[in-house]
Amino acid sequence: MCIRDRYQRRVHGEQIINQIKKVKMLSKASRSFVETTARATRRQFGSLRRNLLEVLNRDDNTDPHYLAASYNPILPLEGHKPIYRENQKANYNISKLSNGITVITESQVFPSHVDFGILVDVGTRDETTETSGALLSIKNTYYKTVLNTNETINYGMVQMAGGEFNMEYDQENTFWRASCLQHDVVDIFRMACDCAFEPRSVVAANVAMDKSQHTHKLYEQLKTGQDFNDTIFRTAFGLRGLGMPLKGLKHNLKNLNAYVLQKFQYQNINPSKVYVCAAGVENHEEFVELVESKLGYMPKAESGQTSERARSEYVGGEARILTESNDVNLALVFQSVPWSAQEIYAFNVLNALLGSSASFSSGGPGKGMHARTTTNLLNKHYYVDLSLIHISEPTRLLSISYAVFCLKKKKTIGFFYVLIP
Repeated sequence: MCIRDRYQRRVHGEQIINQIKKVKMLSKASRSFVETTARATRRQFGSLRRNLLEVLNRDDNTDPHYLAASYNPILPLEGHKPIYRENQKANYNISKLSNGITVITESQVFPSHVDFGILVDVGTRDETTETSGALLSIKNTYYKTVLNTNETINYGMVQMAGGEFNMEYDQENTFWRASCLQHDVVDIFRMACDCAFEPRSVVAANVAMDKSQHTHKLYEQLKTGQDFNDTIFRTAFGLRGLGMPLKGLKHNLKNLNAYVLQKFQYQNINPSKVYVCAAGVENHEEFVELVESKLGYMPKAESGQTSERARSEYVGGEARILTESNDVNLALVFQSVPWSAQEIYAFNVLNALLGSSASFSSGGPGKGMHARTTTNLLNKHYYVDLSLIHISEPTRLLSISYAVFCLKKKKTIGFFYVLIP
C-alpha cells in the first residue's frame, strides 16, 4: 500500500470519528431537552391533586412554601436551636490618630447593624458672602464622587447593603451618617469618606447650582419658617458667622463653582475638626485601623488652621419685612448667656414658667397646659401663639446665646417684625 492510500484512509477515519462525536453531542443535547420538557410537563400535569386545587381555587396546605408562609410566628420553629446571648454593657473607647482625627466607638450590646458617622466641625457660620450656600451645594450632590467611584455605584452600594446614608448640617456642624450590616462596614465607610472629603468636581458643582435654586423654591412653597429664623439670626449677628442663612444666599448660588467649593473645603476642613463615631463595633482597634487606612493621608492642621472659630458678635437691631402671608410674626430677642454660665438656670426656669403654646398642641399633659402663655394668653386670645425659645452655642465657651419671644397673629396683610435690643 502506497503512502498516498494510507494518508487517504487516515483522513477518512478522522472524518468518521468527527461525525460520531457530533452525533453523540446532538444526542446528549436532545436528551437534556427531552428531560427538561418532561420535568416541566410533570410539574404542570403530573399532580391531579394540584390540578384539582387550582380548579377549586384552593391552596395546597401540604406544600412547603405554603407551610413557610403560613407558619405561626408565635410558635418556635421545629428543629431550630436558638442562640441565646446575655445583655452586655456597652464599652466606649476614644482614640486619636497621629494627624488629629478623633475616633469614638461603642461596643455591640445586641447583634444588630452598625451605625457610624463622620462629624466635621464646620457649619454655615463658617461660610462667607463668597461661599454662602457651599454646604447646601455639597448636600445636594453628596453622592457624587469621581476618584474611586461615582454616584451610581455609591447609591447601589447603599441599596445592596440594606442600609442608609445621608448628610445633614446646621450652623455648627456637618454630619454624614450611615448604617449597614457588619460585613459591609469597610465598603460603606470608604464610600462615606469619599463623599465627605473628596474635592467637589466640576460636574457636581454644576449640578448643585441648579438643585440649590430648586431647593429655595421648594422651601418658599412649603413655608417651613426657615426664612423667619434666618431673619432672626441675621438681625442678631449681622451677615456673618451665625447670621449666615442656613440655605445660603440665593443670589450667590450661581457663583458656587468647583473652585469656590474646593477652596471652602480646604480652608475649613482639617483633621482636628473631624470626629469619626461608630456604634455596634466589636473591635475598637480594627475600626481605628480602618479609619487610619482611609483618612490617614490627611495632613495635620497648619498653624493658620485651628479648630477655634471667630466669635459671633451680638449686634442687635430691628427688621421689618413685608410678606403676603396672613400671619404676623413678631420676635422680641434678648441677649442671653452661654450654656456654661450660671445664669442659664434662670433662663430654664423662665422657659418652664412661660412655656410654648400653640393652638394645635396645648391642652394635654406635658404640652404646656399650665404654662403662662397658655393660661394668660392663648386661652384668652385663640388667634395668638406665643413661645419662648432659648438658643445657645453649647460647643463654645465664650459664646453668645439669646432668648426669643415669638408672637404670631392671623391677619389679612402681615409682615415680619424682628426687634433685637
